[in-house]
Amino acid sequence: MNENVLFKQLDFIRLRTLAFLDATTEEQADVMPQGFRNSIRWNLGHILLSHENLLFSFLGNQDKKAIPAHYDKLFGFHTSPDTWKEENLTPPSLCELRGLLEEQPKRLKEVFSGRLDQEAEKPFNLGSVTLTTLADVFAFVNWHEGLHQGSITTLKRVQGVEDLFAKAEEKAK
Repeated sequence: MNENVLFKQLDFIRLRTLAFLDATTEEQADVMPQGFRNSIRWNLGHILLSHENLLFSFLGNQDKKAIPAHYDKLFGFHTSPDTWKEENLTPPSLCELRGLLEEQPKRLKEVFSGRLDQEAEKPFNLGSVTLTTLADVFAFVNWHEGLHQGSITTLKRVQGVEDLFAKAEEKAK
């Protein structure tokens, strides 16, 4: 796949994530309605962490991650804000998450530019699909971020916040 296309998608999707974040208060960020396992803050942190983990580990560069190590315990697969208190973990503020989310695409493009055809040390298996190149993983993380934007939208709607789209659209322009 064309590197320019993947990087443009990354930028567009991230602008929308940041707009959703900007339309969220600290209080809204931690609401976990009945039937939900995670909050808006968790979804934002999970987006950030997933990009780092999937892209850097794919090429065996885990040491190049640029986020705090304890984010794995906060936002990793099978984590939940329910465990944060039990494990005495303090989640980052929305401001801190915003700074990291805003910076990440530029850094990822600098690190991975010209390398998207590179094959993995260990391919990423998604059941019936195996991702073998860095471009495959970039396409996946872009899709994955959009999936979590949907979760954020749902969490906002359950909270009765109906103007999310208008605010997000204005911020994204």
